[in-house]
Formats: sequence, structure tokens, C-alpha cells
Amino acid sequence: MDPLLFTNPAGRLLSARSPNGREYWSFVPDGLPPVLDPAELGGLVSLISDASLALGRLDGLGQILPNPDLLVRPYMRREAVLSSRIEGTRTSFAELLAFEAAQRSPAEPDAREVLNYVVALDAGLHEVRRTGITPGLVRDLHRRLMTATRDAAFATPGEFRHVQNHIGDTGDPADARFVPPPPDEMETAMSALFDYLHAPASGTPVLVEAAWMHYQFETIHPFRDGNGRVGRLLIPLLLAWRGRLSQPLLYLSAYFEQRRGAYYDRLLGVSARSEWAAWLRFFLEAVVEQSASATELARAIIAIGQEWHEQLTNIKASQTAHRLADLVHAHIAVDASTAARMLGLKSAQTAYSAIATLERAGILEEYTGRSWGRLYMARELRELIESARPPRAPATPAGAE
Repeated sequence: MDPLLFTNPAGRLLSARSPNGREYWSFVPDGLPPVLDPAELGGLVSLISDASLALGRLDGLGQILPNPDLLVRPYMRREAVLSSRIEGTRTSFAELLAFEAAQRSPAEPDAREVLNYVVALDAGLHEVRRTGITPGLVRDLHRRLMTATRDAAFATPGEFRHVQNHIGDTGDPADARFVPPPPDEMETAMSALFDYLHAPASGTPVLVEAAWMHYQFETIHPFRDGNGRVGRLLIPLLLAWRGRLSQPLLYLSAYFEQRRGAYYDRLLGVSARSEWAAWLRFFLEAVVEQSASATELARAIIAIGQEWHEQLTNIKASQTAHRLADLVHAHIAVDASTAARMLGLKSAQTAYSAIATLERAGILEEYTGRSWGRLYMARELRELIESARPPRAPATPAGAE
């Protein structure tokens, strides 16, 4: 990390020596809220309003759903796939659905990491409304994320780090792109962050608060590994805690993943040059685009379910087939035994009969290609969620501004 790049830092630089004796610098961010130029913030008023309105439209849609699981389940799983992809994990949405539907522990480490993300997010959403964002909640998120993964021994799940870490594919912090605070400074900075979140600056829009929190957490980097995933999880958790989202439908990983270079550049720009306005603009644009994309996707998912029931009515399908269609609408992938259990059927044969009806209607198709352990998936719905309209590509290469 080159200290000469820190021309107007939003924090302090500390000098230290690596184990091989080389000097390196670490960065300790100032506490929140930041001191900002009113003129810069004034230029963001319209964007803050746009982001808040877009989030409100999405929340309004979530509040009128008779069965929120129709959107919440697939959204959470799509976010798990995309957030893990930023860290180099490669499990597709279809593979995640298949692992869950088969009710077995995945052998593939990538799939385990993605499933852990779903579990951590679900647990966090239940806990945050009771306690808010606390040290215990953050450590629990990390424990759930990193347990039984290939990096678990290194990551020490659920524990804040006791060693210096660094960002960049290098074994020496002297060669790193960025070096977070040393352990003692990290603990102080995290305590200050929790204090701020429980007593935020008066009048701060919650989306601005979320942007500040995300920058602060990523910069402090309190864990040895898994910081990016925890930091992205905290965004919907904060919105749920503050009562801005009745259902967890907004996730920014798709935007960050597509603009990965710009994402990292904006975070570093705050640390090195106090470029808070540029980071806030990037974050708020992500909220606008992802809220609109999520709203559009939600309407398409609801429409597919309505079309399914019309198809089943046209072929005079049984009520069991209609109930199975509702189950598939939320879970996308099912097997006969799981369908029988969740629908309260006395035999798997009744479930197979309903599955066959949905196959004839073009709603389900067999996924495994096997004659045993068969799994059925709603391809149309799966492909809709997988290929949901991505954010517009940036006009300039990442980091070019």
C-alpha cells in the first residue's frame, strides 16, 4: 500500500514491519459520521430521493404479497450466488436449488459456501429485528458463513481477527493493495461502528447510513476472511432493522459484481482521498438500479404463477396439482418425497401424479436425467431469475474516472 496515494485520507496511516523486516503501512478509518462538504452532498439530494423512492416502490410490492416466500426465497438464493461469486465461488443458481431440494450436504466446497450464505442471511434477518446490528450478530453471521468451508481453519469462524490481514494476492502486507487496521485498532474501530449504528447522526437518510456502514466495515476488515460477504449481508439487515424493507428484497451484489473494479476503486477513494461523494453516488445508483430490477423481476415472478394456475385450470388439474404449483413457485425445485411431505400427502405416489400433471403443463421438467433420485425443476422460473435484467454496463472502464 503506497502511502503517497493517501493525499487526503479519511483516517490515519500507521507504519509497521512485516515478518521479513519490510516496512508497510496500514490504514485506520476515522469514525462515523464523516465530515463532508455540504456542496458535495447537495449535489446528491436528487439521487438520494430517487433511491429512496425506488426502495419504497420495492417495499410496497413486498407488503402486498399474500405469500412473501414467492419472492423472498429465490431472491435470497440469487443473492447468495452473486455475493459468493465476487469472492471467486462458482456455484450456479440451478446447482444451489438442486442441492437444497435433494436435502443433502453438498460435497462441493463452493456449494457449501453459497448455502452458508443463505443460512446466515436468514438467521440474521430474524435476529436483527430483535437486537439490531451488534458484535454478537456480526460474529454469528461470520460463523455461519465460514463453518465447514475449505477456508474455515484459516478464517476462524465467528472470531474477530487477532492478526494483521491485508487485501491483495500477496503473502506480504508490504506488497498489498490495501492494509486494514492492526488488531488493537480494529477492535476500537468496530466498537465505534457499533456505537454509531445504535445512535446514528440525526437526520441521516438510511441509505446514506447504509453506504457509510458498508464502507466502514469493509475498510476495518475485522475477520481474517469472509469480510466481503458479511459486509454485503449487513446492507439488507440494516434496512430491515430500520424498518425500510418489510421483506428482504434488495441486494446490491449483482451491481457490485458487474462493476467490481469500480466498486473497489470507490472504497479506496474514500480512504485515500476522502471521496465520500463519489462512493455515495456509486452506492445510491446501485440502490436505484437494483430496486428497479428487483421490482421488475418480482412482477414477472408473480405473473408466471398466475399463468401456471390458468394452464392447470384449462386442463382441469386437481387441487393437489394447484397446491404443488404454489410450492414450486416458491421453491422452484422439488422431489416427490419432499413435495409429499410439504403438501401433507399420505404417499409419494400422489405427489408423483401431481408432478406428472405439472410436467404435462410444461411447468416442471426432470433435472437429473436419472431413473432414481429424480428432481424436478421449473425451468422457466429458474431461467427468469438467473437472467434477470442486469444493471446497465458502465460507460467507462472500471476505475477510469
